[in-house]
Amino acid sequence: MSKTHTKKYESLIAAMGNIMEWYNFALFMPFLHVLSKEFFPCEDTVQRDVLSFLAMSVGLFMRPFGAAILGPVGDKFGRPRAIACAGLLMAIPTILIGLLPNYSQIGIYAPISLLFLRAIQGISLGGEYTAAMVHLVEKAPAHRRAFFGCLSDVGCQVGVLLGGQALICLYSFFSLEEIYFFTWRIPFLFGVLQIPFIFCMPKTDDIPQKKRETLLISLIKYKREVGCTMAITSFSAVGFYTLLTFLPYYLVNRHLLTLKEATSCSVLSSLLITIVILVGGYLADSYSKKGFMISGIVGVSVIVYMMFLLKNTSYEQWLTLQLLYGFFIGLYFSSRAAFLAQSFPSTVRCTAVSVSLSCSQAIFGGLTPLVMDHLNKLSPSLAVIPATIVAIVAIYAVRNIIAEKHDV
Repeated sequence: MSKTHTKKYESLIAAMGNIMEWYNFALFMPFLHVLSKEFFPCEDTVQRDVLSFLAMSVGLFMRPFGAAILGPVGDKFGRPRAIACAGLLMAIPTILIGLLPNYSQIGIYAPISLLFLRAIQGISLGGEYTAAMVHLVEKAPAHRRAFFGCLSDVGCQVGVLLGGQALICLYSFFSLEEIYFFTWRIPFLFGVLQIPFIFCMPKTDDIPQKKRETLLISLIKYKREVGCTMAITSFSAVGFYTLLTFLPYYLVNRHLLTLKEATSCSVLSSLLITIVILVGGYLADSYSKKGFMISGIVGVSVIVYMMFLLKNTSYEQWLTLQLLYGFFIGLYFSSRAAFLAQSFPSTVRCTAVSVSLSCSQAIFGGLTPLVMDHLNKLSPSLAVIPATIVAIVAIYAVRNIIAEKHDV
């Protein structure tokens, strides 16, 4: 097999494994309403909402630990090693969640076990997502960095899409009572499908083995790039988890849409995001990565205002708004991976991107559902504040970071 074909094969395996990584991690989002009743059966609905969002968010809060552990593994032993280790840490907990007894069967040990398994998933994602992102950019032809890099975010969206589709498929074969009773476990058991991709990853990569810097030195030496990366990622964290975690839960709890309708909106918006990322990634290599990212940030900010400040009551209205939201956030994601990867040298790229991105995801993504739920209960007009703040900061960071500074 030629070197070019080998790189394409490795990129394909990394992209497919990344899809399963995100499928396993994202199942929590469409099934959050089900899991909350299975593992947090509180009579106080406010308390149950808080516990449910925390259960989802603990995976995000653990991402920096995964980045700190697996990022250096990727820089020292190669990106494929980090991806393979992270894959096992995702597949096994996902399968165990599908087998986990609920609160009525083992009491308090059920939510504790669920939180522990979710934490392991977060550690996995903190290392795998960015290792795959960096690996794809480094394996790409020089004129196709954005397109190959965007495959990591395509994998994210396809994984999320499959997670939402799993719930819709259950509706096709089972009643609502059967879904809540047992069949919700089936999609989690499909987490086993990630394991074959783990063993297909190459043992090493061909990145030159230069002297590796320690985690602390890396973050201090490239503090400007790390700060900008965190600012840019804060927008994607708030934007992503507003659309795919807070909105479905909010729409169902407020009886604005049924669970099936809310899931349908999420699935269709995820599908559109995937298409826009691919097309945008291809075009960004010929035009402007910064331009695509800024356009996406501005567009999402406008749609957030329309969602929470205008009166939207029908399924058609919510679907339209979420599709527009998906278009603009897809535009933003289309060139983000290459933009971030090319901001750091290869010796620290996996560590620096992983830690800065995961810390931002933990802080902003983990708190987004809780903060937005609280602000919206006070006043819908307050719910737009998080998106507005992170959008302004992200635009400033995109304009000031020097991307493509380092060769890959």
